[in-house]
Amino acid sequence: MRALVVAIVALGLCAAPVDAGPVDDRTVEDRALAHLDRGVAAFRRGDYTLAHRELEAANRLAPDRANPYRWLALTEVQLGDCTRALVNIEGFLARVPADEPRAAEMIRLRVLCQRTLAAAPAGPAGPSGGGHDRPAATPITRRWWFWTAVIGAAATVGGVVVVVTREPDATALPPIACGPTGCRPGGP
Repeated sequence: MRALVVAIVALGLCAAPVDAGPVDDRTVEDRALAHLDRGVAAFRRGDYTLAHRELEAANRLAPDRANPYRWLALTEVQLGDCTRALVNIEGFLARVPADEPRAAEMIRLRVLCQRTLAAAPAGPAGPSGGGHDRPAATPITRRWWFWTAVIGAAATVGGVVVVVTREPDATALPPIACGPTGCRPGGP
């Protein structure tokens, strides 16, 4: 029985994971960079959901780096989540010097998101509702074709109303009546 216990303990020790000691900082940075590269590639392909997952992983591994914050903000804007984008914009701006060339891009994006949130209705999809903010649908009165259609319809209806409700006046030409012998002014 004792041999069996020793064999089980020895087998357990062989199967136990080996502690490699502290994780090398270079390995963590390499993994973060790999996630960042995959996230940027997914962003450029238009796969914003995958890009967001990869960029969040890069951000978790290297929270002191500015670039994941920038790409997360760009991705969240594409996903319609300005609330979270603003957090990452601020994260990026806090980690770069004021003369950083990409800071101007993030400042413009911040203004755009602030305007979007100010115009969005509050509620489950609005700024205080959490989750993803959906871009507000453009009101029908702000679409290019709406006023064209309204004016066209008004002109058509107005023209019919003028024709239907117009009373004859003294300067109007008499009606023309056409028969087997030809057409002549006057009624039948």
